[in-house]
Amino acid sequence: MNDLNSFCSRVADHIRERDMENEDWEKGTAINGLLATGERECVDHARELVDRAVETQTDEGKLGYDDPKPWMPSEDPYRAQCEPATLGHGVLSFYERTGEDRYLDAARRQYEYLRDDAERTIDGGIAYSTGPVELWVDSIYMVCPFFARYAAIADDPEAFDEAVRHITVQATHLREPTTGLFRHEWRETPNTFPEGSLWARGNGWALAGMVDTLSHLPDDHSDRETVENLFTTQAAALLERQEDCGLWHHILDYRDSPLETSATLQYTYAFARGVDQGLLDDEYLAAARRAMDVCRGMVDEDGRVRRVAVPPGGPDAPLGTTSYGQGWYLMAAEQLR
Repeated sequence: MNDLNSFCSRVADHIRERDMENEDWEKGTAINGLLATGERECVDHARELVDRAVETQTDEGKLGYDDPKPWMPSEDPYRAQCEPATLGHGVLSFYERTGEDRYLDAARRQYEYLRDDAERTIDGGIAYSTGPVELWVDSIYMVCPFFARYAAIADDPEAFDEAVRHITVQATHLREPTTGLFRHEWRETPNTFPEGSLWARGNGWALAGMVDTLSHLPDDHSDRETVENLFTTQAAALLERQEDCGLWHHILDYRDSPLETSATLQYTYAFARGVDQGLLDDEYLAAARRAMDVCRGMVDEDGRVRRVAVPPGGPDAPLGTTSYGQGWYLMAAEQLR
């Protein structure tokens, strides 16, 4: 345990040194990692980052700057709809910690933007961006746990329904029925997959997003069993694809793709949390521990978590170090404790 503490301290130190001013979902995941440690220095830094996200919240209600994304074509920049909501987890955390209404108000504005103003698919899924109406699997983590947590804190049952609807619509269009795994992107018109790989981190966004949503969803919610079944079926398919060393490939059904760290850490976190919630058995905990053991070697002397596929993901993404890779390391390690 002391050995893991040392690795986590280095990873957290590197987060605090990173310039994340222009990030949203990446920074939101790093904030979640800092908060998971419970360490005072980490929590204090997380609050600085959350306060900045609230300070720069747009008139629409999006947390952060709402900049066009650098990896999209400059002649047709898009505005993300789902990504800023990743910061909502941290905002709600500090409302619960402090009781300050400004945090709950910021979370409400972010929720109401997605509920009332965001473009959607015909069947009610929130489109990932303002470009062509598309569903991206990433948004299961970005949106759904935030909605469910907001519902519980604000006593707004409709937000529970919104969280579940987004999961089930994503599953309708992105889930591969023979395995229960999720594809990356689906476009409504024409009905196509602009990027249809079984992307490992995409499946991690889905798996972690569902287990986090379930942690807030009432036991008697009418669709709870549906979400539980989606989660456990996907977890079983992922367990089968773990390499003996403990890692997973960047593209799950393509063994020539590199072994990748961020997805491995997501599965570690979600497996351990699923066991904690009574959804998975101890076989998954053993897999999570094997994965965490090998991921210790991914941390260099400066606390950088290596072998993380960088944005925008997909089959050809190079490996590097990212804010979300740092965050997932801390969340996985702390969940295993």
